[in-house]
Parts: sequence; structure tokens; C-alpha cells
Amino acid sequence: MLRLRTTDFLRLNRAIALIYAELEPDTIFDRLSEAAALAIRAETACFDGLDPSGRIGHLGAYPEAMFSVLNFPDLAAHLPLHPLFPAIIEQGWAQPLRTSDVVPLSRFLATALHAEFYRPLAITHQLVVGLHLAPYGQVTCAVNRSRRDFTAADQAVLQLLVPHFQAAVRLSQTVRELRQQAPPAAKPAPRELTPRETVILGHLMRGLPDKEISRVCNISPRTVQNHLQNIYAKLEVDNRTAALCRALGVAG
Repeated sequence: MLRLRTTDFLRLNRAIALIYAELEPDTIFDRLSEAAALAIRAETACFDGLDPSGRIGHLGAYPEAMFSVLNFPDLAAHLPLHPLFPAIIEQGWAQPLRTSDVVPLSRFLATALHAEFYRPLAITHQLVVGLHLAPYGQVTCAVNRSRRDFTAADQAVLQLLVPHFQAAVRLSQTVRELRQQAPPAAKPAPRELTPRETVILGHLMRGLPDKEISRVCNISPRTVQNHLQNIYAKLEVDNRTAALCRALGVAG
């Protein structure tokens, strides 16, 4: 049985805290990429989506500008040549796979895909996991290194991050929906919540207790209480249930 080291768990915990620290919808995939790179000790990481028509869409990366030089239409045309494409995209393989799990490194380095797209970015070794993220559909998370291949422990850590990726994207969608809700016409618009208060309200909607909110946001329970009191005041309510009713636009 594979045993992770203490250092693996410490990096994993820091990555999870980073994921939930800020759930801004427009940059959520940049943050998830940074968390993946931190947990795996990778040099770069990125999230890409594949829509039903097979088109590739770039969602986010770490560093943020790392993949901006790529011509994604051309990359999409070459992507079926990637050694991991059949297992992850066509077969829906749910476990993280290294390129070296499928082909020898020398064969991957000899492909046009590597020569045209990965070599300019100094990417030699890849670890990729596929996951489904509503409303984005089929998504891949790839972490990359230039010199050292990934290990079985790296694969296990990335697999442990997958449910946190999914939860964070759901929460970011909640944040987006809450921002888009218009206040009732008969009432004045409530004072706007801060980004942190919006995140905490999203956790309330998931049913998380104060202690769990404290953990995922990496803040003290007292700070959580202070944020909740501010949320109640801005929503003109005095308890958790009423705050959720107000946010969802239902009668309390």
C-alpha cells in the first residue's frame, strides 16, 4: 500500500487552503492550477475544457500567463495525438496518469505535439487527470515538469485534490449566481457583500458549520463569527436560516 509522507500531506493541506481561500469565478481555474502545482511540486499547471463538439477551451493556468502564447485551435487539432488522449478523453479514465505510464519518454519527445507546443514551454513530463465539472463539462488538469518525472505519490496527491476542485467550482458558481440576483423591487438594494463574505455565504448554502468554514477558509472561528454578523447586518436578518432565505429569495 502506498504511504504518503508527512511533507506530502503538508503540501496537500496548503493546496486545499489555497483552493478555498478565494472563490472568484473569473479566476477560479488559475487558483486551482496554482494549488495543483503547489501540491505536486510542479513547475506549471493548467485546466482545459473539452466541449461536446471536441473543441478545446483554456480555462486557467499557473503561472497565469504561461500558456497565453499557445494557439489553442492548432493545439486542439494535435491533441488527439497526445499519448494520454485515448485513456483520459475517449475512455474517461478517472485516475491521474503520467505520460510515461503510456509511452516511453523518447516516443513522446519525438511527436509533433511535443515539438510544436510543449518543447517551447520546457514541458517534458506530464501528469493529467480528467474530471467532470458542471457547467464546464469534461475538464483536464495537467501538471508539468521539465526534468523529473512524477511519482506514484504525486498521482495519489492529485487524486485527493479532485473532489476539492469539484467543490470549489460549484462554490464559485454559487458566488456568480448570488451576484447576478437582483434585489426585490419593493426593497432597497442591500449593502454589497465583500468577496470574503460572499464566499462564506456560499459555504452556508452548502450547509457547512462554523468550524468547517473556519477550516476551509483558513481563518479562526472568531473571524468566521465576525463575518457572519456582518452578513446578517447587510442582509437585514438576525440568523443563519434567514440569511439563506434572503440570499435565495424565498420566504423565511
